[in-house]
Amino acid sequence: MDTSEEAPAHGQARRFAGVRVLVLGSNADEDSFEWHVESSLRRMGCEVRLFHDRDGASSVASLPRKALNKIAQTVFREPERIGEKRLLRLVAALEPEVILVLLGSQVSPKTIAGIRKISRAPILCWCQDQLSTLGRQYLLGSGYDAVFVKDRYMQDLFSRMIRSTTFHYLPEACNPLIHRPLELSDEGVATYGCEVMIAGTLYYYRQAILQQLDGFDIKIWGRRPDWLIDRMPGRYMGREVRGDDKVYAMRGAKICLNTLHYAEVDGLNCRAFEIAGCGGFQLINGVAVLAEHFEPSVEIAVYQTTDELRDKIRYYLDRPELMLQIAERGRVRAHRDHTYEQRLARILQLALPQAAAV
Repeated sequence: MDTSEEAPAHGQARRFAGVRVLVLGSNADEDSFEWHVESSLRRMGCEVRLFHDRDGASSVASLPRKALNKIAQTVFREPERIGEKRLLRLVAALEPEVILVLLGSQVSPKTIAGIRKISRAPILCWCQDQLSTLGRQYLLGSGYDAVFVKDRYMQDLFSRMIRSTTFHYLPEACNPLIHRPLELSDEGVATYGCEVMIAGTLYYYRQAILQQLDGFDIKIWGRRPDWLIDRMPGRYMGREVRGDDKVYAMRGAKICLNTLHYAEVDGLNCRAFEIAGCGGFQLINGVAVLAEHFEPSVEIAVYQTTDELRDKIRYYLDRPELMLQIAERGRVRAHRDHTYEQRLARILQLALPQAAAV
């Protein structure tokens, strides 16, 4: 198997010590993508500053952020540019050597053009989401020095059709310091124990799949929009899980179900790598790219239809030792080949080829 795109690992990471990196993201919550990127860059020795849209928050701190976002979307034609002047001042003061934009749908091409007037740093984007999140397609109109996408379909399509930037495939990752096996107490088993768990936003496509799993003990962790009709009463746990709570939820379940969003044409979500890193037994719907990162039926279990999903759940629940073996092989693979430091070394290698060659 060719893993050349992910080859830079811990040894090479030291070559980027002292590099000043400005990361543009959406939030800094624990266990968020931004949080893992920032902490991993620091472990690599980089000097990191994370700029996100919660910086310099409104003085009306008591108002829910959702309400403020709604007002911004309604009042401003380009709400993404509200903090632009503050960002440009930071760029001028920090003088970063690399600017890394995460996701890309929330940074205007006009903002990128403004940065280029005051900085010669390479500007790259790591889009860690799928096609349905492209919004105004800022990702395609900003003229980044390079864009990293997690879907082979996106990388192929955009590379064939767009010449203003280069597109590279770069999957998501796990953080072995967070996504690692933890043992549950008796209280933890009572809270998190179940046959099947799923962690992520509950939407109708995902709920429709879960509805077909009658008869199994299921726990659903994550965000449930207030407009969604709950057709699985008693299964939704009422909250998200982050950090160790997420590990406990994955370790407490016999099977960790991963239903990829329908817009994941040929890509994997972060959960694929997090579950594996935690040592959870993962059952995921198969996409072609999966075999590049895990060996199906050996390091991860795969299904293609809901009928097959039900059959696989029954099959593996009857074979707990096999589940433990597959989960452990998946953990070893994730910690060996799929860490944030490895992914970020790939990005910095392209941004700073001279530093990478030292």
